[in-house]
Amino acid sequence: MRIVDLLNISRKETPIFYRRVYTAQAVFESPRGRAEKDVQFTVEHLPVGGVDIQVDRVENLDYPLIPMVRELKTYIADLDKKGVLP
Repeated sequence: MRIVDLLNISRKETPIFYRRVYTAQAVFESPRGRAEKDVQFTVEHLPVGGVDIQVDRVENLDYPLIPMVRELKTYIADLDKKGVLP
């Protein structure tokens, strides 16, 4: 299973400026076809540099969760580096 895209990315307002919380729809592709699932993730800039990405919630997924969360974190990190996240 792989991640095709993140759609409808929206940022939630938080009082902490270095912590950004997002919701989106992740499009996954597997041998069974495509599926769209709701996700929530956090991008936090660390005080010593770097970025910490946490996937807080993934809607019911018919696939092992740990590999998919790892893929999501990598995909989100790439979007953040490119400046695509709102």
